[in-house]
Amino acid sequence: MATLANLLASGFILVVLYQWYSFHRIRSKAASQISSIPTIGSDRFLWAYLDAWKFVYHGHDMLKEGYLKYKGNAFKVPTLATSSRWLVVVSGERMIEDMRKAPMEVLSFRETVFDLFDYSVGPNARDAPFHVTVIRSPLTRSVPSRFAEVKDEIVTACGEYINAGDEWKGLPFHQTIIKIVTRSSNRLFVGLPLCRDPEYCKIQADIFAMILHQGKSLRKTVEHKFVGAAVKERLEKFAQYGSSHYEGKQASENDLISWLVEGAPPEHRNVEDITYKIMLVNLLSIHTTSISTTNALFNLAARQEYIEPLRSEIEKVTRTHGWTKDAMGRLEKLDSFMKESSRVSGSHGFSMGRKALKDFTFSNGLTIPAGYTVAVASGGIHADPVGQTLADGIVVPSIDQNFQEIYEDPETFKGFRFYEGKEAGAESEESDPLRQRMVSLDPSFLIFGHGRNAW
Repeated sequence: MATLANLLASGFILVVLYQWYSFHRIRSKAASQISSIPTIGSDRFLWAYLDAWKFVYHGHDMLKEGYLKYKGNAFKVPTLATSSRWLVVVSGERMIEDMRKAPMEVLSFRETVFDLFDYSVGPNARDAPFHVTVIRSPLTRSVPSRFAEVKDEIVTACGEYINAGDEWKGLPFHQTIIKIVTRSSNRLFVGLPLCRDPEYCKIQADIFAMILHQGKSLRKTVEHKFVGAAVKERLEKFAQYGSSHYEGKQASENDLISWLVEGAPPEHRNVEDITYKIMLVNLLSIHTTSISTTNALFNLAARQEYIEPLRSEIEKVTRTHGWTKDAMGRLEKLDSFMKESSRVSGSHGFSMGRKALKDFTFSNGLTIPAGYTVAVASGGIHADPVGQTLADGIVVPSIDQNFQEIYEDPETFKGFRFYEGKEAGAESEESDPLRQRMVSLDPSFLIFGHGRNAW
């Protein structure tokens, strides 16, 4: 009779053999094309697997090394997060533009996401992405009219979670910001009182980890305990009136649930799929906002000379325009500070992840085989050291002239870098001052990606 030790040893051997087989099967399909791309780490099975774990903890360092060595070209790193077990990383304006122009049926953002979540959330992950249209259209259009509600939720949540009083006290800051962002976002998504339900908010705040641990059962929890009844009611009204716009509609029903019901294809107009999309929109919105806000506030605490000019701008603008969406667009110094904070402290070393569904050839002749994932070295671009002497005395040459000296003194935090750039651009006929705004899509600032799949 097999002992526990024998069973564990057999299981370990089977896992290793399976990983070995997968590694060589994938590599054999496009051996010449992939082998020609230089590697940060090892190309050999066992060491590449260990380097893939290293990438989990030291990915920024590996991507920085690759960017400095192969700037303007491509390199690859082993990873656990793609189906091919490799991530091809590129830089240079030409290669970024090639990716931006690539058809979605050739380079797919959705398939990159599926590699991460498909096993956890099941077939819903591959549903039609109708939530994207909802975010870009009715949700975005509703912000001006719903801005007062969102502001009210921010103030209320801050009063509950950051009520320091007169004494100093410790605060788990990032987790606190996540709670505030979760509540304020869901004030717009699902409204009161659900946006203040502690259990619902905890699920949405921890949704990334909870999806990985609970998988498809999490969607059932959200449906049965929180949103299922409301979704079912909206679906019945849509079936009755043929639209989400009908006489007697309550203002509270002008929310994400109704927009998703309206925007869903007929085959996805059901409780299960609408619930999944509510979870997905939360996943996409909460953590990017929370990380950006946390980084900005930490940078502000470390550089208190910015507090007074930022406070002065906010007071001046809101005195004239109130706490409105229009006022937020006039906070140019704050926008610059947030953008610089994201440039210096951004959470990702790469962006624009795309999985090749067909062989894709860049304008420089490099081919990404079908099944492999390619991304842009955004972290390197945001701290581009061209023309500077590094700490070890190496002078980095200019490989891509389009990106020479993207940022003056990029290692130094300059909170008003983009505000000053906008002011200078306003005086130049060749410069576009709007390019300096945080939400502007630009190949030199890739926090939100670039192209049609930008966040």
